[in-house]
Amino acid sequence: MIFIPAYNCETQLPRVIAKIDDRVQALVDEVVVIENRSTDGTLAAATAAIATLGIKATVLQNNENYSLGGSIKNAFLYAMDHDYDRLIVLHGDDQADIRDLLPVLENESMTAKDLVIGARFHPESKLYGYSTVRKLGNRVLNGAFALVARRRVYDLIAGLNIFRVGFFSDRVFLNFPNNLTFDAHVLLYAFNRKAAIAYVPVTWREEDQVSNAKTVKQALIILRLLGRYVLRGRTVFAVNQSGRPDGFAYESTVAAQVNA
Repeated sequence: MIFIPAYNCETQLPRVIAKIDDRVQALVDEVVVIENRSTDGTLAAATAAIATLGIKATVLQNNENYSLGGSIKNAFLYAMDHDYDRLIVLHGDDQADIRDLLPVLENESMTAKDLVIGARFHPESKLYGYSTVRKLGNRVLNGAFALVARRRVYDLIAGLNIFRVGFFSDRVFLNFPNNLTFDAHVLLYAFNRKAAIAYVPVTWREEDQVSNAKTVKQALIILRLLGRYVLRGRTVFAVNQSGRPDGFAYESTVAAQVNA
């Protein structure tokens, strides 16, 4: 399934869905947009856009704003409940292009990986409108991860990725924060478990997107995570046996569905 997290992207989201062309649709079973209580017309835009697809498509609206990490958790739970093998994450802000994954989706050896990461800083990737400061900051964080993990890191997971759902069957991801550093926690966990990871080049654009990232705060959280991992090792990822930390539920409502 393709999962599209969407928050305040009513302009960009129809463009994202329009790129899910016939070639992509032939390789997936469902498109799921999870709308995170936007303050603009994202929900209406998502409902209209999925009507153009020829495969099953669903719009879910979170019962609360769970931030990006919470929406991804909700998507993992949906994928598990519906017996999907692979979860493709495609952000709704139109920075990435799903068609960059076509060579991966058509290659069995690549789809067998635990994680396939669309890497902004892969040598063959193309960045448009990405500031020098953000490039430098990301490269520093990539380098810090590489030192701790002792393996090459091209990206800390951005907006275009494929996850093997079974790799996360222990649901440890429910212990990770709901904020925008969720992906960094997933990557470090994957490194710790010796996951099979592949990085692929992407075309990445920053044009009319509005970032929700608090860059400095995110960087500090990620660096603290690395510090805890160095000191405590895999105990950083201890599983909460309740399945949902503090009994929290990631609940959503079906707002629209087509081709069910």
